[in-house]
Amino acid sequence: MRLHHPHAPTAFERSHIRGHVRPYIIQATLASLALLAILLIEQGVSDGIIVVTIASSTATVFVVPHSIASSPKRVIGGHVVSVLVGLVLWGLLHLVSGEANSASNLQIDIFGAAAVGLSVMVMATTNTEHPPAAGTAFGIIVLGLSITFIAFILSAAVILSIARFILRDRLQNLL
Repeated sequence: MRLHHPHAPTAFERSHIRGHVRPYIIQATLASLALLAILLIEQGVSDGIIVVTIASSTATVFVVPHSIASSPKRVIGGHVVSVLVGLVLWGLLHLVSGEANSASNLQIDIFGAAAVGLSVMVMATTNTEHPPAAGTAFGIIVLGLSITFIAFILSAAVILSIARFILRDRLQNLL
């Protein structure tokens, strides 16, 4: 049995943030400002599902900007794939359910889960993996066919990729 040594470093002292607090604060602030800019540019888009998807992408881009998941190919490509998958499954959902907007909650749950799984598979096979983008496919199933939603998601992915490109020499992976 190992006893705690009185001079053993604390979790904070062992953490990778110690001595590097400034980049964490700067990049968290930049992430907030980037998301705020996206929301202001895309005024009128306030649905939680939409914002959560892009907020997750924002976190990925600003926490691990030099990871493969933050590359424009992944951020933009992942959301494009998920939009396409979401649209296909949304169309199938409405073929199955009959009238537009008459799908049951169970049908929406099944097709939403299928949209996430299929978007994960297509992203993985096309090398456009961006985990937050799976929420895009789910959002299309829940919200329905919305040009506003699709335009918001795709333009936000482009804006995040541009911000990463411009700031890439000033950002560091925080993990």
